[in-house]
Amino acid sequence: MAPREIDFEKLTFLVVDDQEYVRSLIVQLLRRLNVGRVIEETDGASALTLLRTTTPDFILCDIKMDPVDGLEFLRDVRSGRDGIGDPRVPVVFLTSDSERATVMAAIENEVDGYLVKPVSLVDLKSKIVSVLNKRRALTWK
Repeated sequence: MAPREIDFEKLTFLVVDDQEYVRSLIVQLLRRLNVGRVIEETDGASALTLLRTTTPDFILCDIKMDPVDGLEFLRDVRSGRDGIGDPRVPVVFLTSDSERATVMAAIENEVDGYLVKPVSLVDLKSKIVSVLNKRRALTWK
C-alpha cells in the first residue's frame, strides 16, 4: 500500500518536554509543517491530566522529565486508565537519550517512534508520516 499524503492542518499535536527552548523549537518545526493545533505541556503529569479532556492526534514526548518521565507517561497512555483518552494515540519520543536500555524500554512500552535530539524538519516529518501511515494500515486490515 502506497503511503498517503498527510493533511497536517487537520491534526492536533501534543508536545511534552520540560525544556521550554526544546518545546519552542519543536513547535516551530510543527508550524512549518502547517500543523493545525499544537498543545504544549511541561511534563508527563500535566500531559496525563490534559489527556483526560483532550485527545490529540499525535504526541511528541521527551523521556527525561520529572515528576513523571516519558516512559511512565507512555505506560499510562497505553493503559487507558484514569480517563485517559485513546490509548492508541501515536507517541514518538524526542530525546537525547539513545542508550540501548532506554530504547528497549520504549519499544517494550509500545512507543511508535524514537528520534534523537536535535531533530531536523525532514526527520520529524518523515517520522510523523511513517507512523501515521503505519497506523492507518493497521486500522484498515
